[in-house]
Parts: sequence; structure tokens; C-alpha cells
Amino acid sequence: MPDNPTDAELVAAYKAGDPEALGALMERHKAAVYGYLLRLTGRADAADDIFQEVFLKLVKTPGAYGEREKFKAWLFTVARNAAMDHFRRVGARGEVPLEGDAQRPGPVDLAASHDPGPEEAFFNKALGERIAAALACLSADQLEVFYLRHYSELSFKEIAGMLDLPIGTVLARMSRAAARLREKLGGYLQ
Repeated sequence: MPDNPTDAELVAAYKAGDPEALGALMERHKAAVYGYLLRLTGRADAADDIFQEVFLKLVKTPGAYGEREKFKAWLFTVARNAAMDHFRRVGARGEVPLEGDAQRPGPVDLAASHDPGPEEAFFNKALGERIAAALACLSADQLEVFYLRHYSELSFKEIAGMLDLPIGTVLARMSRAAARLREKLGGYLQ
């Protein structure tokens, strides 16, 4: 196997019996997938459980991934479907508080610097609160497209395929989300 194998090469190696290839895939994508699930569910315990389900699917059915599609897009599709199954089992999505708790940091905690001075700490906390409030103004559909594009770095085409929507719909949702965020964060974007 090459020094820096592609996702498709790692999947092929795993299918051929190399268990370390699965570990490499998990390591490569765990932060993005887990972060996406955490944003969707708002709970670390739910994100942990769904994350396990996603990679168990690859372990149990390695043939489910077709090499014609990009592995990352396929993985996020599996993650989204597992999250939707979770929501059907337990009810609607949880609310994400501005500040975190012992299990999960909130948007305010993530925006704040670890070693700020008093002025910087105040600004970072205020900015985190503004960002969280602006994100809370987006519809669930807009928020999902925004997260997939900016945090998971999927292309609009991949997002459209994942959500089974026309690309124009995905672009429109992103455009409306960006306009709404500009409106809410106008003074902070300069």
C-alpha cells in the first residue's frame, strides 16, 4: 500500500483483510464525522452511539461502499441516516445550549480562546454567543447544509447527493443561510 493511501485504497485493503486499513479510515474521518453528529444531536452520548453505528456498518458490510462514489460523502450519508434513525427512535433533535456542560462544549466554549486576556476573553465569549444565536436563527435544513459545507468540507454536489436533493435546492439553502448569518453577524464580519 502507498505511504498516503486514498480512502478507496484503504477500503479495498480492508475488504482484502487488512484490519489496520479500517483503523486508518476511522482516524482520518473521526473528527469530522463525530463533529457533524455532535452538531446534529447536541449530545455527546448520542453522537458517540451513532458514531459507533456508522463504523460498525463499514465493519459488518464493507461491500456497502461502492467505489464509484467518494468515500467521505458516502460516510456522511451513512452518518446522517443513522442520526435520522436515532431521531425517529428517541424523538426530535435536542436543543444545543450556548454554553457546554461536562459532556460537551457549547459554541461559546469552542469560540473562546484557552489563554485570553480579560478583553479578549470577553470578546470571544460575546462572539461565541452571537455565532450561536445566529446559527439558531437558521432553519434545520439551512443549518444542515451549512454544517456539511463548512465543517465537513463536502462539495455542494456531494451534499445534494447525500440529502437526495437537486443541487439548486442545496445552493439556495446555503445562500439563504449565508445571507441570514451576514445579517445577524454584520458587525463582527468586518
